[in-house]
Amino acid sequence: MEAAAYPDWSALPEDLMVLVLHALDIPDLFRAGAVCTSWYASFSAVGRVRIPAADASPCLLYSCADDLADTATLYSPSAGAAFKVRLPAPAFRGRYVVGAGHGGVVTADEESNLQLLNPLTTAQLDLPPVTGLHHVESFTDDQGRPVYNLYGDDPWRPDLAMPFKPKDLRLFLYHRAYVSCRPSAGAAACVVLLLCRQNGELNFARLGDGRWTHVAESEFVQRSSGYRGAAYNDKDGLFYLVSCNSSIHTLDLNGPSPVIRCIVKHCSRYDDPIRSVVLAPWGDILQVWRHAEVRWLENLQVSAEVADEVICPTQGSYTDAIELYKVVTNDQKLVKISSSELREHALFLGFSSPMLLSTKDFPMLKPNCAYITEDSWESICINAVVRRAYGTSKPRPLRALAQFSLPILGSTGHLQFG
Repeated sequence: MEAAAYPDWSALPEDLMVLVLHALDIPDLFRAGAVCTSWYASFSAVGRVRIPAADASPCLLYSCADDLADTATLYSPSAGAAFKVRLPAPAFRGRYVVGAGHGGVVTADEESNLQLLNPLTTAQLDLPPVTGLHHVESFTDDQGRPVYNLYGDDPWRPDLAMPFKPKDLRLFLYHRAYVSCRPSAGAAACVVLLLCRQNGELNFARLGDGRWTHVAESEFVQRSSGYRGAAYNDKDGLFYLVSCNSSIHTLDLNGPSPVIRCIVKHCSRYDDPIRSVVLAPWGDILQVWRHAEVRWLENLQVSAEVADEVICPTQGSYTDAIELYKVVTNDQKLVKISSSELREHALFLGFSSPMLLSTKDFPMLKPNCAYITEDSWESICINAVVRRAYGTSKPRPLRALAQFSLPILGSTGHLQFG
């Protein structure tokens, strides 16, 4: 009897393999890339042509002590598995995550320049340099070393320059970045909104821009605005901004100049909670208050090479409570609501744009719960190498952490609302 003839799957044309890989879920996509040399080539082709994966399940992207400097770990809760991803230079281990959304992660390298990275396809775009911001300039010191001057950080002396080493400026300059849509939508459509410290100063850029456009002070945009978060609404083309006093403004970047309008006046006087504005799929605008507390952890040994990035290795933070509010625009006020009004959705909070996912579409998620990752600036930037906690009982050691979106990325722990 003749031996059965088996097809040579490695001989499939690359364009056909790309179509097949495009239809796979994220876990199967990575497994397929590890089958053989030709399949890996097709897997790489998916990245070259920037085809987004069809899988829209939540994922977590991070780098831990066991990873190589240019390697990150992608965890898929739907598959219960983690996958290693080798990312383009500069090394992911040396970057800080500034924000994420629509499949992209905004990172800051050791020169404090920003990149928009797709961890799945490994496509990467350089955003305007840090010197493209209106209040940053570069120079060299007496020993020929590069230094940045940051202006306007002192509200009493806006003309006073504060010098920073290139790798340090990103810690004190960037607060959060938000992406309006996938880069494949085109340079005109894809906008990156950058919130800077100390008071949430607004800057934005479209893909291909050489400089950041500053949203100048006006009747609504003042140094005291204190913007802390944003969300983009693709239905009306507006960014929604939340400030430290809970007021909400819309930002329109579609015309010749930015237009800001107030839809909710200030509702509080303190800045203790981490505030987020969330656009619900059913049309409501929600405001989320995340209360973080300090937790003292067991002693963590820190190597000499990263000692300058850790102030207190035994100090961590955890989320103690979450409050939900519905925005009533007609009355310009916030109304406190219970978690049942999330309508069987799961809430994701962290360094990605806040988002709600239906648990009917993603049954592995718990309804009316929050999935959270660390988003405390002090913990991420000041204590760069510590243990992180996500509402789970077991913290895990992470260095760089991102929530990105395929269309969303979240952690593996959930916190039940009180």
